[in-house]
Amino acid sequence: MIHERAARRLLLCCKENGGLFIKFGQSIAVQSSLLPPPFRKELSVLYDNAPSVAVSEITPVIERGFPGRTLDDMFVDFSPEAVASASVAQVHTARLRSDPSQVVAVKVQKPEIKLQIGWDLFAFRACAHLIEYAFDVPIMWSVDEIERRLREELDFEREAGNSELAGRDLDTLADRWLRRVVYIPKVFWEATSREVLTTEWVDGTSLVHPQKLAIEGWSNKEIMQQMVALFAFQIFVAGNVHGDPHPGNILIRQNPNNAYWHEPQLVLLDHGLYVRESKLFRRQYAEFWRSAMIGNKQSMARIAESWGISDAGMFSSMVSLKPPILGGHHRANVDDTEKGESKRAYEQQMEVKRRTIAALRESSSLPPELVFVTRNMNIVRANNQSLGTPVNRVQILGQYAALGLRRMLIDEALSSDRRYSGARGVLPSRDTLLSRVAGVVAGEWSYVTFRLALWVAGAGMAVYGVWARIWSVVTGIPRIKDLDGVMDEAMRRAMEKKLGYQIDTSLFTA
Repeated sequence: MIHERAARRLLLCCKENGGLFIKFGQSIAVQSSLLPPPFRKELSVLYDNAPSVAVSEITPVIERGFPGRTLDDMFVDFSPEAVASASVAQVHTARLRSDPSQVVAVKVQKPEIKLQIGWDLFAFRACAHLIEYAFDVPIMWSVDEIERRLREELDFEREAGNSELAGRDLDTLADRWLRRVVYIPKVFWEATSREVLTTEWVDGTSLVHPQKLAIEGWSNKEIMQQMVALFAFQIFVAGNVHGDPHPGNILIRQNPNNAYWHEPQLVLLDHGLYVRESKLFRRQYAEFWRSAMIGNKQSMARIAESWGISDAGMFSSMVSLKPPILGGHHRANVDDTEKGESKRAYEQQMEVKRRTIAALRESSSLPPELVFVTRNMNIVRANNQSLGTPVNRVQILGQYAALGLRRMLIDEALSSDRRYSGARGVLPSRDTLLSRVAGVVAGEWSYVTFRLALWVAGAGMAVYGVWARIWSVVTGIPRIKDLDGVMDEAMRRAMEKKLGYQIDTSLFTA
C-alpha cells in the first residue's frame, strides 16, 4: 500500500509538471530491478500515455512549420485525439493529402515545451549542483552533455535524419537475419519540420504491454534476441546508438517478410536521442569487453587510464553495476563479539565511497559516448528483466563486440594499402603487404580468442544451469536461470556482507 500510494503521487507530479518530469518518470519506470513493482506499474503509462493537448492547440505548431499550408492542405482524417503522448510530443494518425492511401503517424511537439524545457533544465542543473555540494559527489561533469542531448530531441528534422541513418546502417552493415527481423518506419520529408515529424504508421503491440504480447503468442526469447542484437550491433558495429530504448519506443508485429510461420519483427521508434561514437571509442570499448572476457586486467587498466580513470576495478564495477571487490569479509547480523569485523566492514564502506567519488572526479575526461552507451545497455537490461530474462544478454553483446572489433582491425589493416589503388596503378611495397597480412591475422586472432572466451563463458553458464536445476529439485529453492540473475544475486550477497544486515528482497518481488 505504501509503495502504491507513493507511486501514484509521483505519477501525478510528473503529469502535472510535464516536460523533463515525464522523462524522469520514464527513467524510474524502466529501472524495474531497483524499485518496487508498483512504481513500474504506475509510471509505465508515461511511456506513451502522458497528458496530451487538443488538436486546436497543436494546429499552429504544425502550420508554422509549413508556411502557406494548413493542416487540411497536408492531411486528411487527422485523428481528433492523440494515439500516444510522451514528454516532448504527442502522436496523431492521419493520411497524406498527396497520397490518401498512405496512413501516417504525425508526431507534433507540444506547444509549451520550448518554454518549459529551459526552466526544467535550469532546475536539473540546480539539483545537480545541490547534490554535488551536499553529498560531495561530483556529477556536474555530465550535466552539459546531458543538456545538449536533451535539447537535440526538440529538433525533429534531426530525428528524421537519425531514423534514416539507422535504417542505412541496417541495410549496409547488418547481417541478413538482423535486417529481416528489425524495421524502422519510413520518413515523409514533405510533411516534416523542426516541430513535426511524419512517418509511416505501423500497427504493432508495444513492449509496455507484455501481457498482450503473451496473449498474441509472441516468444519473449525471440523478442529479446532481436532487441539485444539490434542495440549490440549499433554499439559495436554501426557506431550510431539509440539513446532511449525504453519499452514505449519498441513495437512488435508479425514479420511481413515471413509468410510461413509466426515470427516477431521489432519496430524501433523515436530516434530523437542518438549518440555518434567515434571510431576510437568504439574500438576501445570493444577491446574493453574482450579484455574483460579473457581476463586481461592489464589491457582493461590501459583502456581505463586512456579515458582518465586510474581505478580500473571501480570503473568496471560502476559501468557493469557490479559491486567492487574489496579485501576482508563481513557476515550479516554481526554480534557484539565481532566488533572487529564490523569496524572493518565500515572501513570497507568508506573505501567504496572514497573510490567512487575519486572515479567520478576523474570522469570529466570520460568519452561523452560512454554515458549514453551505458544508459542504452542499462535500459535493455531492464527490458530483458521485465520479460523474465529469457536471453543471455552478455553473451549476445560479446558476440557483436567480437564482430565489431574484427571488422575494425581488418579495415585498419586494409586501409594502409588503399593509397596504392589509384589510376596510376602503383603496386604496394613488400613491407606494406606484410603489414596488411599481419593486420588481418591480428583481426582474425582477436575474433577467434574472443569467441572462444564467450563459448567458455556460455559453457560455464550451461553447467551452472544444470547444477542449479538439480539443487532446486533437491532443496526446493528456486534456481536463478540467467547471468543477469546471477550478477544480481551476487550483488545482493555482497551488499549484505558489507552492510551487515540482510536485505528483504520480498519488498521488490512481492
